[in-house]
Amino acid sequence: MFAIRLKYRRNPFKQILSIILFILFHWNHRIHIYLFFITLFTTSFISYRQPFSLLFQESSSNNHFLQKKYNDAISCYNQALKQNGEKATYYVNRALCYIKLKQWDKVYQDVRHSLDLDPNYIKAHAYLGQYYIEQQRYDDAIICFEQALDLCKIQNKNFGNEIQKLLHFAQKCRFSLMEQKRIENENSLQTYLHSLIQTDNEQRMQLCIEKYLENNETNINKQIESTITSPLSTIANSILILKQYLSKTMDYHNHQQTTTNLDSVVSISSKTATTSDNQVNSVVDPQLDEALFEIEQSSNQSLHELNNLFNEVDIKRKRREIPEYLTCKLCYDIMRDPVITPYGITYCRSCIEENLYKVSHLDPIANKPLVAEQLINNLVLKEIVEKFIKENEWINAESF
Repeated sequence: MFAIRLKYRRNPFKQILSIILFILFHWNHRIHIYLFFITLFTTSFISYRQPFSLLFQESSSNNHFLQKKYNDAISCYNQALKQNGEKATYYVNRALCYIKLKQWDKVYQDVRHSLDLDPNYIKAHAYLGQYYIEQQRYDDAIICFEQALDLCKIQNKNFGNEIQKLLHFAQKCRFSLMEQKRIENENSLQTYLHSLIQTDNEQRMQLCIEKYLENNETNINKQIESTITSPLSTIANSILILKQYLSKTMDYHNHQQTTTNLDSVVSISSKTATTSDNQVNSVVDPQLDEALFEIEQSSNQSLHELNNLFNEVDIKRKRREIPEYLTCKLCYDIMRDPVITPYGITYCRSCIEENLYKVSHLDPIANKPLVAEQLINNLVLKEIVEKFIKENEWINAESF
C-alpha cells in the first residue's frame, strides 16, 4: 500500500485511480482499504496544499503586475517565497516589480539571490545590467548584457533583441560619459597650456627689461633727471617708469601688481610721483620696445597655434564617418549583422529581410529573385565591423 502511495504521490488522478482499482480487486479486505484510503487522503492533502497555494500566489501576482499594482504583486511574491525560497523565478519577478518602482537596492538583492540559485538565469543577468546602468557602472552593465546574450544563444531564447538594445544603450552611456570626461580634460589642458604661454611671455619680458636695466642703468638715470620735473635722481623713478611700461605692454589683468623680482630690488613709497605716457615713451629705448614687441608677437603666435590645434580636435570629433564598405545599402547604417546574397551584395539582415517580406522577393540592387533562405552570414565582414566598432565607440552613441 505504501509503495502505491509513494509511487503516485505527485499525481492526484492516478491516486484516485489506484484507489478504485484496489477496491475492485480487494473488496473482501474492507478494513485494509479504509486504512489505505485515510492514509492516502491525509498525505495528499498535506503534499498538495502548498503547491496549490503557490500557484494561486503566482496567478495573483501576475494579475497585479498586469494591472500595474506592483506593491500588491510584491506582497504575493513575498508569500510565495515564504513557502518556497529556493525558486529563482520568484526573485526575478519580484526584482522586475522593484525595477518598475525604481527601488534599485532591492533589485540588486533579488537578482543576486536569483543568480546564486541559478547562475544561468538570463533575466537575472539582464536585470542586474539595468541596475548597473542606474548606478552608472556601465562597464559592469555591458558585461552582464553580454553574458545574457551568450546564454540566449546557448539556451536558444528569442528575446536577445531586447537585451541587444540594452547593451547598445549601456555602450552609449559609457561612451557619452567618457566623451564628457575627455572634453573636460582637453579644456583643462588647453587652459593650462594657455596659462603657461602667458607666464612664459611675462617672464621673458621681465628678463628682457632686467637685462636692459643692467646694461643701461647710467643712461636711464640721466634721461630721468632731464625728463621728470621733480628733481628725483634715484633709480627708483626709472624702475617705476619701466614697470608702468611693462604693465602697459603685457596688458596685465590687474595693473596694480608688479613683478616680484623688481619689487625685491627697490620699494617705492606712496609719495612717489607718477609719470605720464609721454614720459614713459621718452625713457624707454626703441630697441627695448622692439624686443618686447617681438616677445609679445611670439607669445600670440603660440596661443594662436594652440587654439587651432584644439579646434582641429573638435572638428574631427564632429566629423565622424563610417567607411562606405561597412554601411548597408538600404539603411546606410553600419552593418552589425551582415549577410550576403547569391549575387555578391551585402546587406543588414534585418533590412533585407524586411524588404523581402514587405516590398518584393527580389534583390533590391541586382533586381533578381531572392528569398530569405538564400542569405548567408558574411562572417569576414562581421569580424571587421566588430573590430571597427571596438576601436570607434562613438558608433554606439550615434547609431542608438
